Amino acid sequence: MKFIATKENLLFGVSAVQKAVSTKNTLQILTCIKLEIQDDKLYFSATDLEIGIQCNVPVEVIEEGAIVVPAKYFFEIVRKLPDSLITIETVNENEIVIKYENSQLNLKTLATEDFPKLPDVQGEYQLSISAAELKQMIKQIVFACSVDERRPLFTGVLCEVEKNNLRMISTDTHRLALKEGKIEKGSAKGHSFIIPAKILSELARLIQNDEEICYLSLTKNLATFSIDNIIVVCRLLEGQFPNYRQVIPTKYNLKIKAKTKHLTEAVERISLFSVNNNSNTVKIKIENNLLTISSQSELGQGYEQVYIESDGEPVEIAFNYRYLLDVFRVLDDEFLTIEFTGSLSPGIIRPVDNDKFLYLILPVRS
Repeated sequence: MKFIATKENLLFGVSAVQKAVSTKNTLQILTCIKLEIQDDKLYFSATDLEIGIQCNVPVEVIEEGAIVVPAKYFFEIVRKLPDSLITIETVNENEIVIKYENSQLNLKTLATEDFPKLPDVQGEYQLSISAAELKQMIKQIVFACSVDERRPLFTGVLCEVEKNNLRMISTDTHRLALKEGKIEKGSAKGHSFIIPAKILSELARLIQNDEEICYLSLTKNLATFSIDNIIVVCRLLEGQFPNYRQVIPTKYNLKIKAKTKHLTEAVERISLFSVNNNSNTVKIKIENNLLTISSQSELGQGYEQVYIESDGEPVEIAFNYRYLLDVFRVLDDEFLTIEFTGSLSPGIIRPVDNDKFLYLILPVRS
């Protein structure tokens, strides 16, 4: 194998597949990246057997072939190369030479036949969605997932497909986020599946061009995302996701409208007095058209008042401030609404001009 590439393309390829390189597995081959030349393109592949990522970049091909290189060292080499043309070629069965300017490096390689082949997923269910839409949905969903691997279902995002709609739901049992989006093309038959949140986060990172279309193919256990020159393959989570619909209140006693920026800044300032209390709690009191947010700890205490529009009965309620800031920071809307049904019932946060997003947050019992 022999080819000539730019540092920019090499670095893009290595960085794209880096998250699929195993950091825990005892199999040395899973800590590597496979490089393969096909049809004037260089393909990078990595997998830890739970996720596989492949991407391709254009190169000048002199001789086709494939090699497997240690991911950690190859990444560091590429990252530190000068911005010039790089020539890479095999010199024997287990070694490559990397030439640049008036210098060269030699790196040991592993056998390509030992590298796991990424599955070719041609599933029963297929759909397509704009990359911009998918990226926005992921941004407003994954933060509400659990990171506790002992409860794997809650580390994933439930995806429900109905006609031309895709609905994503995430929860860590203390809060719940729901986002709806339009798909370009999908199966007539509705279906649902659960994708690990860390896979979706990685997918959002890999989306470079919002104008692209993401193609998704599903089998019972696997999902493949294809965007431009990148393919991501992952295992789906198995199990029954909780019935989220039954926890979303259908009526409220109080509804307020406020500027997202004003609420965010108020919570950020008052939360300084919540850092040292065990529940990260801030208290909210709403009466007439005034929202008062307060907190106290051994550091001191404080309150801040925000003018709002309100309709309904006064309420006093306490929330984990982190859960409030998480949702405020992913909203792009100038105004939001919060619906309350009582001091011990969930609050529902929605953008004013967008009925495709909903965030449920449980109160802290004080």
